[in-house]
Amino acid sequence: MGIENLHKFLYTFFSENNSQITNQSKSTLDIQLSPELDEQLMNRPFYWQYVKKMGLQGEATSLHLTVDPNEDSKYEFIHFGSPRLQKIMEILADKGKYAKLYQSVDTNQHIPLVPWFVLNVKISYIGTVKKEILKSIGINMINGAMVNQMIDHCRNINWDIKISDFCYTLTPLIHVKHSYQRIIQLMKEHLQQESHQWAVDAWNKMNEEKTLLQEFYQTEVNDYQNHYQQELASIEALYQPKIELSVVNGGLFFITQPTTFQILNT
Repeated sequence: MGIENLHKFLYTFFSENNSQITNQSKSTLDIQLSPELDEQLMNRPFYWQYVKKMGLQGEATSLHLTVDPNEDSKYEFIHFGSPRLQKIMEILADKGKYAKLYQSVDTNQHIPLVPWFVLNVKISYIGTVKKEILKSIGINMINGAMVNQMIDHCRNINWDIKISDFCYTLTPLIHVKHSYQRIIQLMKEHLQQESHQWAVDAWNKMNEEKTLLQEFYQTEVNDYQNHYQQELASIEALYQPKIELSVVNGGLFFITQPTTFQILNT
């Protein structure tokens, strides 16, 4: 998971999600959850449905976590692979699927911000050899210009979740839906232009395995038809070449015109 210090990770996660750390030690955390995090993490859907229906504020619960398995039983032991940590990772993944950020600008003049739609997509090449590539494409929602590896440009920009004073956003001429469609179409066109010898090799290997399977069952195919079909399906699942596109995350990014010019001319 890439987490070096689980205790520190948990502290940061709860703090950043408006939950109060009421007490802590080197291995423990006592947390007063925010209502939002309680609803996401504590599996009390009927309680929160009732609270919302009645127009009440609702009372969030407390969590007592430890990364030490020998800690007092008052604490819930949390570790890599534990259901609680898996749920936390699901929440993080869901929160990270979409972002809306503004370039941070220190100015006393009115400055327009150009809307960009950015999509990070995982390309999975599936066959005898499996390979995954992450592509980050950004589209200027004013003129339709697209930039490859947009995430590299984004790393060099200072962002804020709120628009800076004196700044304003330009109205997109290309809507989010069409921006998404254009990016996916561009990626498909690039894939069509690639050499796919790997797919040819995988297809040939699949047919070889099918031939061997057929020869093995040819005298007994009537008696073992179900087994034959199952193994045939397994071979196809293992070797049949295909390419899958899956969206990792994306969002709207509002960038100054000078920065936009730099991105387009890099």
